[in-house]
Amino acid sequence: MVWVVGAGMLLGMLSVVLGVVTFRTGWVPPWSRRHVMRPRLMGAGAVLTGLAVFLPGLVHLGVLRGLSWEARFFGQLALMLSGLVCIGLSRLLGPPRERAPHPAA
Repeated sequence: MVWVVGAGMLLGMLSVVLGVVTFRTGWVPPWSRRHVMRPRLMGAGAVLTGLAVFLPGLVHLGVLRGLSWEARFFGQLALMLSGLVCIGLSRLLGPPRERAPHPAA
């Protein structure tokens, strides 16, 4: 079971690192570059979502102790939801794109 937790923590750290790079430099991964209008908001959302995946692994491994299951559950839920909202808004908010004129026109 430890390898499952380790894989989740690895993916969470990858998301946090990509989020920090996106937030600091404005670089967006190629698979979502076309859709993102606000890269800094995307980076913040990736960091929050990555933390929501990474922190439960620390609890499982015993690094973070003393938190009730309710605090862990609602904290993880708040991080995940706020991260997903930031990622969604990064795709929706932005300057309106102008259409290129048709070549035949």
